Amino acid sequence: MQGDSEAILCRVLDSMTNGVIAIDREGTIFVFNDAAARLLHVGKEDALGKRLLDIVPNSGLVSVLRTGAPETGRPQQIGARSVIADRAPIFRDGELIGAVSVFQDVTEMEKMSRELDSTRALARTLEEVLAGAGEWMVVVDANGIVTMISEEYAEFNGTTVADAVGKHVTQVIENTRMHTVVKTGTAEIGERMTIRGRALIVNRIPLKDGDRVIGAYGRVVFKTVEQLRELASKMNLLESKVKYYEEELTHLRGARYTFGSIVGAGAAITAAKAEAERASRTDSTVLLRGETGTGKELFAHAIHAAGPRRAGPFIKLNCAAVPTELLESELFGYEEGAFTGARRGGKPGKFELAAGGTLFLDEIGDMPLPMQAKLLRVLQEKEVDRLGGTGSRRVDLRLIAATARNLEEMVGQGTFRADLYYRVNVIPIRIPPLREHWEDLGAIAESFLARLSADTGEPKRRLSAELLEVLRTYPWPGNVRELQNGLERAVAMSPREVLRPEHFPAHLLRFGPGVRKESIPAPAGMEGEDTSANAPGSLASVKAEAERSAILSALAAAGGNRTRAAELLGIHRVKLHEKIKRYGIASSSERQK
Repeated sequence: MQGDSEAILCRVLDSMTNGVIAIDREGTIFVFNDAAARLLHVGKEDALGKRLLDIVPNSGLVSVLRTGAPETGRPQQIGARSVIADRAPIFRDGELIGAVSVFQDVTEMEKMSRELDSTRALARTLEEVLAGAGEWMVVVDANGIVTMISEEYAEFNGTTVADAVGKHVTQVIENTRMHTVVKTGTAEIGERMTIRGRALIVNRIPLKDGDRVIGAYGRVVFKTVEQLRELASKMNLLESKVKYYEEELTHLRGARYTFGSIVGAGAAITAAKAEAERASRTDSTVLLRGETGTGKELFAHAIHAAGPRRAGPFIKLNCAAVPTELLESELFGYEEGAFTGARRGGKPGKFELAAGGTLFLDEIGDMPLPMQAKLLRVLQEKEVDRLGGTGSRRVDLRLIAATARNLEEMVGQGTFRADLYYRVNVIPIRIPPLREHWEDLGAIAESFLARLSADTGEPKRRLSAELLEVLRTYPWPGNVRELQNGLERAVAMSPREVLRPEHFPAHLLRFGPGVRKESIPAPAGMEGEDTSANAPGSLASVKAEAERSAILSALAAAGGNRTRAAELLGIHRVKLHEKIKRYGIASSSERQK
């Protein structure tokens, strides 16, 4: 009978969800139910008869053996699980013979408690924020019962937060549809609503747990319809400003000149303009050829402005003006951290900025060979890689290049890539030098003087007939740019409305009508010919005088630098040295003595 009682007791203990461990006076386990085995991950057979501290090293049950006092609600950590234990001594005839512990896994309960505490804290924070923010809002549950309402909204509805919470929303807010939103599960945004005679604009949003609607949130967006009208007016104003700034940005980044800006009606300039206008209708690469100062950039602007990409940006880069070490980052851009001093967030290059529009590469003949190879790849693949970047970016642009150099000669010398030459020389257009369209000089001068007057606000100046004749006899090695510089100097030096020859540099006066020409040595290739050909007024003499004056002007413009002067004149430096020696032109240091 006793054996049956023990068996029944064991079954009762094993049916409990709480773990039960009992030890004798020596700390040996003699009761270890199934829940204890499950919680401790120890088999019952492995635990019975073993010392408790071998099974549960941090157990507090052995302390009950020492004190003989019960302990209740003691927390204990068993691995990753948290348990609460009640411990009690076992007495027989007043003698302590062991101890028993009943413990419960509270890990999930602790988690739920933390989540509940967090939810309560969030709710309190939300209530405090809404109370202090002046918000007009309300929250209802699935039955349309108010669970939360802001203090100001409650006051507007003629009640208090305490009175409103717990009531059906229709009893609190006039003309409300919050309970309808709970039923339909459909949000109502920007709806007009009238409460206590005031027109409001409200949002009503269903609150869902998965697919189940558990309530709704309502908020007064505008407390008067006038607020909405005022905001709409501000938005219209902002949109107008944004549109204006976009148009201004497009204008600033777009072409500033058109074909109408190119002054001249002579045969040479008219032919160049006609070629450029035909080229503008295509998307092909254009190569503008011409001496320095002929207006190649002006033509580039005009081609872009007349082409299908006119709405896109017009981005320009002078390859000769950017240091070699900076040219790659200017063209390709860079990512943040690509090099020391790189701008935070990186920087787009000219290729990216020109996407959808035109990239104008001036002085392309001065581009270093390594960069020529990279430019060729972009033109072929239509992709760019930023410095420090890990991926390529597609670019869609039109290229217009310009140069004053002889690219064919550079290809032969190996200083310009042949494959790049053929890639950019798709539509070559030669811009004539000023000396090839003398007839346009007066019109060009008048146009510049008018623009100068508009920029400075001073009265417009005009050329005297005598000065115009002088200007037409000068060879203008610096072309239109040199003419403009001379006119600007003359305007600054003359207080009069009419500009006269004395307002221009002295070397131009050598070419004026009636000026006595000095005998000048024969030009290159004329040695040994009839010396009568060198007589003053002869063709050879006039040609030599023009050449000598052009060299003097080029040297003056280059500050005495013969290499630069040779580039301005379009001849080799050795050839320039020979002409300087032939015409007896002193160096700048000798002229200063």
